[in-house]
Amino acid sequence: MPKAFVMITVHPGREADCQEQIRRMAGVQFVYQVTGAHDMIAFVDSEPYEELAVIVAQIRRLDGIRATDTELVLR
Repeated sequence: MPKAFVMITVHPGREADCQEQIRRMAGVQFVYQVTGAHDMIAFVDSEPYEELAVIVAQIRRLDGIRATDTELVLR
């Protein structure tokens, strides 16, 4: 199963709303607000691989999302 960490950068003030919308998406196991270069990290576990691309695209289309950086899990 494809697994990935999605680092998410959000427009200021939109963190809680975006986090809740991401949390409700199928395939998202968790999403946390964090400190550092990104505002949030989500863990996605999906099948088949193409579904991972769909989930990341859904995250990127949310109002308030500035950017994402997706890191695939190798093992």
